[in-house]
Amino acid sequence: MMKFLFSTIGQKIQIALSGILLSIFLLFHLINNLALFAGPNTFNAMVGILESIKPIIRVMECSLLLVLLMHVINALNLNYKNQQASPIKYAHDAQSEITTLNSRTMAVSGTIILLFFIVHLSYIWYTYQVHDFLPGETYYDVLLRNKLGFLGHLPTASFYILSIILIAFHIKHGFQSSLKTFGVNSQSKLFILNYLGFIFWGIIPSLFVVIVLSIQLGIIK
Repeated sequence: MMKFLFSTIGQKIQIALSGILLSIFLLFHLINNLALFAGPNTFNAMVGILESIKPIIRVMECSLLLVLLMHVINALNLNYKNQQASPIKYAHDAQSEITTLNSRTMAVSGTIILLFFIVHLSYIWYTYQVHDFLPGETYYDVLLRNKLGFLGHLPTASFYILSIILIAFHIKHGFQSSLKTFGVNSQSKLFILNYLGFIFWGIIPSLFVVIVLSIQLGIIK
């Protein structure tokens, strides 16, 4: 079993499954963020509910971290194996060059996305953990209005939008690779799954960008 897990196909399956789980997390994360449009009371109530079940949330956060590590470690290991398998190109192969370019693109975008996750966790998650709330100050205030908040921080917003766009491309390429990994070649299944994939690499990232822009434009304030 362990031999299969660490084989090339086993690692591809781990990358695909962990990618799917991370995409599902993005969906739930988006739903939480959309509460910002409902106003401070709704957003604070939602965060308050999450705070009331903090032990469960901590278990989920640790599980998410393990899934992320599984995705990153297997991707790096598989990329290393691919480089070791063909260190020298003996003949021109257009398809091989396309595959190599896609792999390099995924590696670069994945690295930037990982940096984004670290920045995001330190900027939002860690702030919530260590922030000393002033009398009357709410979660909504910390996220948007105080000196640590997101409102009016154009460089941060620009970095978020760029990272979200890279996440969209990363998910798109990853989704296409996952279909190949699981051997999905039926046209009817591909038709349905491609529309499902568009929800994750097209619609969800777009809505995250809308949220960031809405904050910067003062629609959410």
